[in-house]
Amino acid sequence: MELIMKGTIALLFPLLVFVSAISSAQNTCVTAQCHATILTAKNIHPATESCESCHEALSEQHPQKGVKTFKTNENLTEVCATCHESVSSKKVVHPPVHEGSCTTCHDPHASEQAKLLVQPAQELCLTCHGDHTDFKVVHGPAAAGECLSCHNPHESDQPALLTQAQPELCLGCHGDMADTLKMKNVHPAIEAGCTSCHNPHGSGFPHLLASAGAAVCSDCHGDVLDSIQKSKTVHPPVQSGDCAKCHSPHASDHPKLLAMESKDLCISCHKNILTKEKTVVHPAITEGDCTTCHNPHSSDQPKLLTAEYPSHEYTPYSDQEYELCFTCHNRDMLQYPDTSFATNFRDGEKNLHYVHVHQQKGRTCGFCHDVHASKNPKLIVDSVPFGKWQLPLKFVKTETGGSCSPGCHQTKKYERNKT
Repeated sequence: MELIMKGTIALLFPLLVFVSAISSAQNTCVTAQCHATILTAKNIHPATESCESCHEALSEQHPQKGVKTFKTNENLTEVCATCHESVSSKKVVHPPVHEGSCTTCHDPHASEQAKLLVQPAQELCLTCHGDHTDFKVVHGPAAAGECLSCHNPHESDQPALLTQAQPELCLGCHGDMADTLKMKNVHPAIEAGCTSCHNPHGSGFPHLLASAGAAVCSDCHGDVLDSIQKSKTVHPPVQSGDCAKCHSPHASDHPKLLAMESKDLCISCHKNILTKEKTVVHPAITEGDCTTCHNPHSSDQPKLLTAEYPSHEYTPYSDQEYELCFTCHNRDMLQYPDTSFATNFRDGEKNLHYVHVHQQKGRTCGFCHDVHASKNPKLIVDSVPFGKWQLPLKFVKTETGGSCSPGCHQTKKYERNKT
């Protein structure tokens, strides 16, 4: 019996020594002789209650000089996943997570930072993403180091690890924009996300724009940019790159994302076009569409006109001239010396439009008519420039004709019903 007992003890001895080594390591890991500072930080990993939760002994004796006697249990990601819900199930996974490098961001034992981060959140993110705050204008959350306000540090179904889809994420702070986006016309770029036009971290331009002024717009509206570069005349707000002078960049209740009704928008700058005394208004303006005659961006014609119009006050009629006016008006009014239908400006059947425009020193439409508005019938002006003199017209309209007493001739009357 004694021999049997001695043999059994001999067989069990190595196992008892191994168990003793594990127990000893667990109880003495944080002593002054070993890892004295490993658990002294403010926040301690609960798993450290048992070192064996994450570490596995490789030798009966610990420590051994120059020999690794413990290892992390299996794959690091799998070790973390025994307590923390497994990640990498979503579309976008943070590279350190995907690579199983949890300890790149987290201290596995203890940390002064929340979530056991190895550094304060802002500093930690900047170790890899240092280029995300080097801007003249920095987005508030980025400047404050609140990266996690917008990004999930582990995984997401959204691009760039965003916590929500755009624009919902942005509207979480920019709540006033939610009402704006309820307007009739919303900028299509917003469907692709606010970052279509804005840099979410910072920018060298106001409003965190991705590029300066019109350059942002030209990414989508290249046709407008091409036209501007090729045209002789460019609208000053366009030339200065201030598209938002006329267009709301987010949404509007008006077509083309205009900041207000087309006519009101134009008059907000061109204040002398319509004044209180000008009660007779060109129908194109009455209908609120200045773009009938003017291109709002650029044109090869003076004054941004949409079609050709004589640049000189005295231009005889030809089939090539006055294209602008005849986009709406009938050319018949100038083509026949005698007519009973083409114009009301006739004496009997003598076409007085023909008389004024067809002769060698033909007068342009704008010579007698204010193309925008007038206080006189038929948009007739009070006077026309003749050198330094303002030549008066003194036009008087009657039911069947009228008269004028200009400085160029004595008073003349015309009567349509003359027999």
